[in-house]
Amino acid sequence: MKREPPPKWDDPEESKRFLETAKAVEASDDPKDFERAIKAVAPSRSKPSG
Repeated sequence: MKREPPPKWDDPEESKRFLETAKAVEASDDPKDFERAIKAVAPSRSKPSG
């Protein structure tokens, strides 16, 4: 049985709003900034002791 392909996101107005919002909040496209933000909100995985 074939899987249905995911829908394409091709709404130009939505894309424009997204980019405007990202610029307004001064979002960064630097991967290091992303990693730092993820570490701030997500708990680190610890190895199970055993």
